[in-house]
Amino acid sequence: MSTSTTPEAALDVPFPIAIDEALGEKLQPNEAADVTKMANVISGTIHKQYSQGDAKRDVHAKATGILKAQFTVNQDLPPQFAKGVFVPGKTYEAYIRLSNASGNAHQNDDSQDGRGFAIKLLGVPGPKLLESDKDATTQDFVFINRPFFFVSNTHTYLTFFESLDSSSPLQKLTGFLKLGLKSAALAVWQASGKIANPLQQQYYSAVPYQLGMGEDRQAVKYSVKPVSPAHDPLPALPTPDYLHEAVKTTLSNGEVQFKFMVQPKVGEHMDVEDSRVEWKESESPFQEVATITIPQQDVDAAETVALGERMSFNSWHSLAEHRPLGSLNRARKVVYERISRVRDGINHVPREEPSSLSG
Repeated sequence: MSTSTTPEAALDVPFPIAIDEALGEKLQPNEAADVTKMANVISGTIHKQYSQGDAKRDVHAKATGILKAQFTVNQDLPPQFAKGVFVPGKTYEAYIRLSNASGNAHQNDDSQDGRGFAIKLLGVPGPKLLESDKDATTQDFVFINRPFFFVSNTHTYLTFFESLDSSSPLQKLTGFLKLGLKSAALAVWQASGKIANPLQQQYYSAVPYQLGMGEDRQAVKYSVKPVSPAHDPLPALPTPDYLHEAVKTTLSNGEVQFKFMVQPKVGEHMDVEDSRVEWKESESPFQEVATITIPQQDVDAAETVALGERMSFNSWHSLAEHRPLGSLNRARKVVYERISRVRDGINHVPREEPSSLSG
């Protein structure tokens, strides 16, 4: 697909995005061109698929819950983690979006798929890394229910997306095979699995982030894990929206809490650029830094559901102390921003970053 000259493309984040070699970042060959092509492919697909309006996300299109929450930082936080939003004892209001990973907004919840958890903290002062929202008072963290990703670089990811954009089944298969054995196996594993309740899953950032500034900055990964060990069985006769129904039932009965955890990089083998590499918990255990409390609530509240569709969750909605690291995160800065503008344009809605909880 040729380089686009649409208004959305003209506003793309310019390359090169600054990298941090000391933390293990390294620009990939032709990275800028590959990222632009990826943004073109995905935005073109959205334009074609939603030409009549009501454009959804290209991935994680179906929300299984838009939730109000509180994010409270531990009072006794070790100094090495007391950076950015991790102010000991500080509490933030937050929104959480639970989702299925597929780009099919009408997919039944019992389909084999990955799952997502995105949290947006509110009332976070300071300039943000995403230029179009640099004055926003939000901080986003995004997670999937797998500890690593299935591609190692933006070029491989581009090849995969180009094959998905094809109308030819053979081309789709060829693109999948071009991933290579390891990435293809990880892609199958990442998209597999059924769950009973999104509030009973552990989620992972899968890709790394900077924590802190200056000489004591470090590379870390994040995870959120339910405090309760409860695990519901899969329903015998699942409805198309049974995951949303499970969230609704759980939160009608009381609150749910998650631990928010940090995993520091402790060796060069913990790769920053190759997101297929799992950082072993046996070498660097996750350490709790905050508690997420999701109170009892009506998950079908119309205002909250509508806001959840309009909100974008982007790891670059971020303070510099939490700067995303690695090639896939650099691609996200361009691609997520482009997709958000495309959806807003198709849906005729203004750009919106919430400053407080609705209702």
